[in-house]
Parts: sequence; structure tokens; C-alpha cells
Amino acid sequence: MAAAEFDAALGGTEELPFSANSLKFATSRSIEIAAMTESILRPSKTKLIFQTLPVHMRRRVMSHNCKRLPRKLREGHLEQLKKSGLPPKQKRPSRKYRRRPGNLLDEYNRRQKRNVWLETHIWHAKRFHMVERWGHRLALAPCDKAFRMCYRATSAHCLLQDVSYLTPIQVTGPVALIKEMFSSLTSCVCGLGICAQAYVTGKREGTMHLYEVNSYPFGYIGKVTFIWLPADNQNKVLWLFVHPSQTKQVESALTNMLSATSTDEHDVTIKKRKTTNKFTENIKFKVLPGIFNRFRLTGPNSHAILTYSLKCVNEHDTSEWQALLKEKYDFYLKEKHDYWQEISKASSPSQLPPKTVVGLVVKDPRLSRPTHRTKAKYENTEPILAQSLLDIPNEAAISPLWDTSIHYVIKKNRLTNGQFIAHITKTQLVPGEVNANDPALQSVPVVLVQRPGSQEPSIKKLGYGCGWDIIMPSGYSLQFWQTFIMFGARSGGLRETESLAFEMGEHHIPPDSEAGKAEEKRIELELKESYFKLPPSKRVNYAKLGVNSPFLCPWRILLKDWTSNSVDDFFILRDRKLLDQVQNCVMNKKALPQMDKSESCLVAVYIKIKGKGTLKRRAHLCLPLPGDDKTIKTLFEPHHEDPNEKLRKEKRVTHITDMKRLRRRNIKLKKHKTTTTNGIVERKTSAQKEPSNYVKMMRELWVPSGIKTVRHSTAREIVGFISQGGFSFSEAQSCGVGFVAYNALSALLKTGQNQILVRNITSRKYRLGSLQVTVP
Repeated sequence: MAAAEFDAALGGTEELPFSANSLKFATSRSIEIAAMTESILRPSKTKLIFQTLPVHMRRRVMSHNCKRLPRKLREGHLEQLKKSGLPPKQKRPSRKYRRRPGNLLDEYNRRQKRNVWLETHIWHAKRFHMVERWGHRLALAPCDKAFRMCYRATSAHCLLQDVSYLTPIQVTGPVALIKEMFSSLTSCVCGLGICAQAYVTGKREGTMHLYEVNSYPFGYIGKVTFIWLPADNQNKVLWLFVHPSQTKQVESALTNMLSATSTDEHDVTIKKRKTTNKFTENIKFKVLPGIFNRFRLTGPNSHAILTYSLKCVNEHDTSEWQALLKEKYDFYLKEKHDYWQEISKASSPSQLPPKTVVGLVVKDPRLSRPTHRTKAKYENTEPILAQSLLDIPNEAAISPLWDTSIHYVIKKNRLTNGQFIAHITKTQLVPGEVNANDPALQSVPVVLVQRPGSQEPSIKKLGYGCGWDIIMPSGYSLQFWQTFIMFGARSGGLRETESLAFEMGEHHIPPDSEAGKAEEKRIELELKESYFKLPPSKRVNYAKLGVNSPFLCPWRILLKDWTSNSVDDFFILRDRKLLDQVQNCVMNKKALPQMDKSESCLVAVYIKIKGKGTLKRRAHLCLPLPGDDKTIKTLFEPHHEDPNEKLRKEKRVTHITDMKRLRRRNIKLKKHKTTTTNGIVERKTSAQKEPSNYVKMMRELWVPSGIKTVRHSTAREIVGFISQGGFSFSEAQSCGVGFVAYNALSALLKTGQNQILVRNITSRKYRLGSLQVTVP
């Protein structure tokens, strides 16, 4: 039997309408539509949005890349990720976007918040390995590994370094009070004082050793260079240039001298108050980092590079800063021009008076820059006047650079490289020719400081390391830097600074200062990390070599071993007269003179290996026994027992067993999964792969930290350590600079010997070396 029809037109019972109201139909079904939309945008707890798509629209990376989803579903997908506790990954902007000028400048400013950048940072970052030191981001070494080439530059050509990280400090006040204040921070036995006649006129740059207030010989801060500004009145300006690792200490020492102090004794209190009030009222100092740029040119060819690069102005021009100071100062432009032309005839900076300060006003260095890189050569045939080498004119040191009020004007009127190129392209009449007297380019005040180099012919050849320092206002560093590079200067970094100090037989950062201790601590951490990154089979077993402190020179423990008293602090001998006496005693094998606090004293020495072998850092300086010089070829350190070797193996086996047990437990934990309310599966976190206690214990077993003695840890008594060693290109043999205990040196000379035994910490071989006392 056939089924009954529904429509009346076909014989059914229901009459269907001829039209339908869509709005009424949608309204009656609004609840169902809302439920369907909600289920699409916010699916059930067991289903994510990207799982609701058809199979042909699904992509494998949809779960973590929302851009694989259709646009209308991305917002709901991001909300699901936020609820599940997994933040959505933000794609890094494209390099094209990041390299836009505005974005690039914002990025540079953000990165400079952590460490200070020098003005030549971008230039160095493209060519050098960069490191973070003393709150700055500095160049370490060039990427071309040109270690030998940098030495050739210092000895025969020119090495260029940016030392703008030196912090300038301006001290203003009467000369007599400044001398009295610094008498508490320095000692006259360490060299010429700050108010010596050679320095106070402003014709020469001086160097002094700073200490904490009334704490000599302890409390060493560091070596500071200074320049007096020429003036006829009693109130003068003194500029200090301080290493950034010592800036806070110097600032604190000056603040302590200018602030009020008090003691229990009434009469002393009154006297001190009068002194400190006198200092506070009449002496002012300012710390002005970044106000100057300073470049260091080292090598005999540095004089020719400056001669080619710096074109002096012999008359006033239209520069705005000159108009501001024209009535205030007399620039002596003609006299400076003539003096620079005369000393430019010298073939090397070492021919000039040492530490000469020359203030010049020069044209924009871009006007003298060559189109192709060339080498500036000494081509003068005229003889230089002897008078110019002996006497320094009074007006030579005068410079408007020291007036900080014009620095803003100089920087404001400076043409950037882009503006300079656009100006030259628009105004030059002949392509390739530059108008040297272009009024659009302002003149620039600079100060040149001569460095005489080595002055100890007994250690190094006379004049090695000579050169110039050029000080310029901020904003002009890259213009001068690129000009020097185009004239043949080779750039260097911090590694070259240490190498140059080593080649000259000097100590880079002495260990008795806070900066030196921090530097030793940094090197110790780096050496430890690199040592323990090696597998146990590739590590040097220092215990078997008798080396109980391979990463740090324990100066306090060494001094304690050579005296019967405990040593809380130590110092390096810097008394010039006493150092000469000690050197005379070493040469003639005489007994050392008696000295106060000798139990805490270290003596700086220069070691040269006799015969084959090389010296390395932290090498041991040992006391030879009678007859060791005859059997030196067969003299070795005997093997030592490693007391922790068996314990290390047992701990290692136990650790491997524990790790296997933890691995089995972690496999079980991975199978146990918990489901969150948002549908995300969370796994329980497993234990750490390697417990930190085990790492600390194994490191302690390899290199014990609680050492109590170093003197008797080897077959020959240790008297000192090498702080910097290696092959010296200037000596063509292995050399090193280090320190020995004063009492140990006295014991060496009492045996009638002036030679010393040297052994590297990675070798058992003893070698013989000559010993010479140096001035730190």
C-alpha cells in the first residue's frame, strides 16, 4: 500500500503557503543559530578550534602558529592558548623592518642601556670580537687573528686604539690646596708629585699612583694620568683621566677628602674640620664621562699619520664656537701652526720631549682623507731645529677644547657623513676635488699628548711603544678614526693593550688594587668554566703536578707562607729609591735592605727564560737549590699522588646508578598524563638531569678550594708567580712579568744566587730564568 501524500495538491491533507517570511523563520530559530555559532567559536572542552576545520584545511603547525588558521578563527585560537597557560609565540619582525633607520636607532638605544657604547662601536662590531668590560661594550681583538701584525704595527708602523672609555674628572681650585689634598692620596716616593714644576705649567702630562686616604702603601687604587690647564692665576683646572674600573674608587676618595670627618680626639677634630672645610669651600670636582673622545696611536709611523691627517688653522674662521670664545681666549693659531709644522719634521714621536701636550685647531679631518687607503710615510728632508726638541712653547698647551661650554655648539654644527657627501657632491666644481677652505665645515679643537714609550734600555729598546694620544670633542670620533685608518693605521682592541704592556715589560692591572682583584676573579671563573667543560679524560690533573691553585695566584697565602704572621692585605713595592736598591742587590747578589712591612710586600720582576721553553700565565717561580743550575736539563717535578682520584671514581659510579634509576622513574612519569580544564594535556615535570650538589662536589674533588699553603706544595719552594707570560716578539724569546715575595727574594739572595727556577702549571719541567726588578 502506497504512503499518503503530504501536499494537498498531490492528494494530501496539508495546505502549504505560497511564500515564507525569512525574518520570522530566523527569529524562531535564533536559539539554534546562537548555539551553532557558539559551538564553532568555542568548541567543547575536548576539542580545539583548529580541530574543527575540515581535513583539507588542517595544517601541522596550526597549534602554535595562528597564521595557518583562517582569519575569522585566529582570535578564538589565541584566547584558547592564553587560557591554557601557553603564551602565543610572537614572530620576530623581519630584518627589513628591523633595519629601518628609525627602528634601528631605537634598537641601538635599547641595547645601550645595559652597557655604554663608544662612538666607534658600530665600526668595531663589524670587525672585532666584542666583550663587556667595566660597564662598557668594548672591542677585544680583530676577527682576522692578526696578533703578529699588531706587534709589527707597534714596532714599525702604527696601531690605533679607541680609549674613550677613560673617564675624565675635572678638579678646580687653588694649586696649593689641590697639592695638599692629593698629598693624602699619593706618596712622594712613587715619583714626581702632582704639582711638580714639569706638570703644573700644563706643558706635559703627568702620571701618579692613587691610594685610599692616608693608607699608603696599602689601599692602592690605580695609575691615573692628569693634565693641568695653563693659567696665570692661582685657581687652576686639573683634568684626571681614570680607568673605568677605578672611577668609583677615585670618586669616593675625592668625596671623602672634601666631606667633613670627625674623630674622638677634640683637638684633632678641630684641625680636621678646618682642613676639610677649606677643601670643601675651595675645591670642586666633576665626573664627566663621555665628554671627550680619546684615540691612542702607537708606533713610529703615528707621527706621519697625524701630520697627513691634521691640517692646522692659522687664522680665525667662521666657526660658531670660535666666535663665542674669540673675546674670551687668545687661541695663538699662528704660533701653534708654526710649532706643529716644525715638529712635523720629526721621524718618530720618540724624538720629541716626553709627555708633551700640544693643543691645535684643525680643519675637518674628512677634507684631508684620501680616496683610497694609503700609507702615510715620513718624507721630510729638512732638518728639525734642536730648539723645538728641547723647549716647549708656553702657548702650545693652550686649547679651547677644555672649555666644555662649546661642546654642544660643536656637536650641533657638525655635518654627518651623509650631509658631508651631499654637500661635497653639490658644491664641488671638479669631481674628486675638495675645497679645503669650505666654510660649511667648521674647525675642530684637539689636544695631542706625546707618549715616549720605553725609557728603560736595560729591559726594552729605548722608545718602543712611543706614540700620540689625541683628545677631541664628542661627536667627531668616527671622522678622525676613518681618516687615520685610510692613512694606514691598524686598529686594535683590549688584547693589544695587554700585549703592548707585556712587550714593554709593564703590568696591565696590578693585583693589589680592587680592579686587579676583580680582573683576576673574572679570569678565574672563565678558566674554571672552560676546564670543567672538558671530559675527565681530557682534563689536566693538577694534583699530580703539585699545583693546588691553577686558576688564581694566591698572593696572600704566598706571603703568609714566607712570614710567621698572618697577612690580611698586601701591596706592591713602588718606592723608586728602594726599587733601585733592590735591583742593585739582585745584580750584585747582595742582601736586601731592611724594610717595614716586608711580610706584606710583593716585588715586580721581569723574567727571561734561558734556553728553550715558554712561559705562561700563573707559572711558578721557585727557589733553586745549590747545583740546580748544573742539572737543569734533567730537573723535573716528581709525580704527586692524587688523594681524591679513587673517591671521584666511586662518586661517578654511584652517580651513574642514580641517573639510571631516575631515568626509569621519569619514563613512568611521562606515561602518566593529566588533562586540564581547557583540553591541554599537562605532564608532570621530571627531576633535574644532574644535581647541582654533585657538580659542586666533583669540582671540589678535582680542584680543592680550601688551600692553606703554596710554598711547600712542590719540590722547590715557590717564591712568586707569573702574571703575564709568553713569547716576546721584541726580545725574540720567552719572557714574563710577575711578582715575588720580598722575604722570598731576600732568601734567594742569601743563597748567593740571582737566577730563579720557572715551571708552568701544566708541566713538570723546571727551567732557569734571569730575574730583573721593574717599576710597576
